[in-house]
Amino acid sequence: MDKSPPSLRRLFLLTLLLFSSTAYPVYGQAGEDGDDPGGLPALRLAEAVRVDVGPVVDGNLDDPVWAEAPPLSGFVQHEPQVGSPVTEGTEVRIVYDDDALYVGAWLFDRAPQEIVVGERRRNANLRQSDAFIIVLDTYQDRQNGFVFGTNPGGIEYDGQVRGGGGVNTNWDGSWSVATSRDTEGWYVEMRIPFSTLRYGSREDQTWGVNAARYIGRKNEQAFWSPVPRQFDLYRLTEAGLLQGISPPPQRVTTVTPYALGAAQRIPTLEPGTTYPVDFGADAKLGITPSLSLDLTVNTDFAQVEADDQQVDLTRFNLFFPEKRPFFLENSDLFSVVSSRPGAAPTPAQLFHSRRIGVHQGQEVPIEWGARLSGRVGSTDVGLVHMSTEGREGVQDPNRWSVLRLAQELPNRSRVGGMVTLRSSSLDSDDYNRLYSADARLGIGDRWTFDAVASRTDTPGVEEGEEMYLIAGEYRTTDWQLSGHYDRIGQNFRPDVGFVRRVGYSEKYARAMRFIRLPQVEWLRELRPHVRYALSHDPSGFKETEIVHMHTHVEFESGHLTMPAVDWVLDGLSEPFRIAGTDIVVPPGTYSGWTTWNSFRTNPAATISFNTRGEIGSFLSGRRAGISGGVNLRLGGTLSGETSVNHNRIQLDEGTFNTTLTRFRLRYAFTPALSLESLVQYSDQTGVWSGNVRLAWLDTAGTGLFIVYNERQFLDDVVGIRGILPGDALEPSERSVVIKFTRQFDVSRMADGFLN
Repeated sequence: MDKSPPSLRRLFLLTLLLFSSTAYPVYGQAGEDGDDPGGLPALRLAEAVRVDVGPVVDGNLDDPVWAEAPPLSGFVQHEPQVGSPVTEGTEVRIVYDDDALYVGAWLFDRAPQEIVVGERRRNANLRQSDAFIIVLDTYQDRQNGFVFGTNPGGIEYDGQVRGGGGVNTNWDGSWSVATSRDTEGWYVEMRIPFSTLRYGSREDQTWGVNAARYIGRKNEQAFWSPVPRQFDLYRLTEAGLLQGISPPPQRVTTVTPYALGAAQRIPTLEPGTTYPVDFGADAKLGITPSLSLDLTVNTDFAQVEADDQQVDLTRFNLFFPEKRPFFLENSDLFSVVSSRPGAAPTPAQLFHSRRIGVHQGQEVPIEWGARLSGRVGSTDVGLVHMSTEGREGVQDPNRWSVLRLAQELPNRSRVGGMVTLRSSSLDSDDYNRLYSADARLGIGDRWTFDAVASRTDTPGVEEGEEMYLIAGEYRTTDWQLSGHYDRIGQNFRPDVGFVRRVGYSEKYARAMRFIRLPQVEWLRELRPHVRYALSHDPSGFKETEIVHMHTHVEFESGHLTMPAVDWVLDGLSEPFRIAGTDIVVPPGTYSGWTTWNSFRTNPAATISFNTRGEIGSFLSGRRAGISGGVNLRLGGTLSGETSVNHNRIQLDEGTFNTTLTRFRLRYAFTPALSLESLVQYSDQTGVWSGNVRLAWLDTAGTGLFIVYNERQFLDDVVGIRGILPGDALEPSERSVVIKFTRQFDVSRMADGFLN
């Protein structure tokens, strides 16, 4: 029976009315048809100057060639005072030669002793330090781009923007950067080879460009080309133009071999200690300047960071992100509904590359693979084919294929389709196919709509294999509204994708209000929002209903607090066993209120804290949870994090506790040489895990890696029942791996030989 309180709908409507109060007007609101009532400057123009020999990349900016380029100046604030001039002097210049694009940034500072260096780790969070970022829209389609950034520690931060969404930092390009500091500020020098970029075939080109400067101690962001506050730097429709580019019509060919030696003890595979030695290689062939073919043989990912363990208290699947380098480049190309900050969550990933080479947490060796990705005209093309060896008792040998096509249209719009296939190499009747079509429609700057229709094909299944989604988003400076309707059949099974749950239909709506009160100096922004979700199974049984009311309170100091209250209904049509316990919750409908609050201090500080407390109903009983963490950062050299997540759950069927503890420590000798460790323990899964990694990086994430891994297993309920670890430990897994990989630019070597 539905136990929702009678006043629930009334309370929900009242909250919406409260949110509709008039906010203080904010400078910089863009018009619907491209006009500029807020007074933002017109489209900005920059010029790249060709030079015979590029500057030496040492961070000093003393090469005479920099004087030949006109500066990109006039940066304006994106936060906190939208549209006001940047508070510290900022200039950027761009030159290029036959091989590369060079970016120089003069980041003056009247208090250089207060510059926040940030972590010296590739792709570290630049919002927690001083930083400089440039984004290049090389196709000038106002939707896709390459991102390059750094902090005063000289790290490499890079990524890709696709479809007008956020940045995908999983991509690792081949480029170099150096920084320096003096009594007047800090300075950046970048060298971005044209071989790292993808662009059109015209001789003379104009690219989209924007640049950002973050000033850590002030919690300030400034952009060269202004962007309305509701968007970020990667909103490429607001980028300026970079003129004067004549890039070479390159045909890039790189080869990246590796050699690996290990000592390992994995009792589930074979007894005793083994000493495997392995070799393999990746290669990249430039078909055109905008289309490339990647090949991999005997693929290995020993250097990849370990997964973070998760607390599992729901009946739905857990999602673990992809971290393997081969699958990360152009990964957004295969995203049917790309996520956007604040948009409705995507119920399924129709292609999730982590399904290839991993099965039920066990690695399955990859024999070889190929990926064709890039652009033909205005059409994005992605094709992947992989072959896995299989592992006895885990998974048979399989072939995996994905084809993705997407036609870019004006104003952030597109149409596309995708086909995936998994097929057994041993059994022709063991296969799974997926077919999908999708469309995105952008209307003005504010409206975005998505639609997806998909179906899977699995032998022996005749119905319930469909998935449909319709989603929309409206965004202005003051409002963010989003919602979706989706339906996923009971037998929808994308073997090369990920679905959190099946056999349901859901309605979802979310409204967020952005309120600025300039008269309150210590307060930056209030972000109250409400969310409503309702789902049923195919018979009409209500499985979930959620009313979520939440307010972000962001302070000028960088602190943030987020009080919230939820009303949650869970409907169980069959018994549910909670992972890691012997507790089974019977079928029924359970509902009640939950309240929680989280708080964090300024993450740019040397020591920062975060905590969250929650108390309220949970299924047939109650849950009290608390989590907290401490982050330490000493300059750009030493950083550490420790966190604890504890839940005490009291149900009619039993009581249990869960605790997940994580400790991470990193020491950066230089931006390229670092030692890091991660130790985790979850008493819900009964797994202790440790990972220590020494990385001496070269270009594009290659280099020398020494990795130590250990896992120890307890019985499912050792931690839950309070039994101390000891004799209950099962045989542990241990390994030490030494891997060396190096990238060779074959096309450049051939040019040098011929010349």
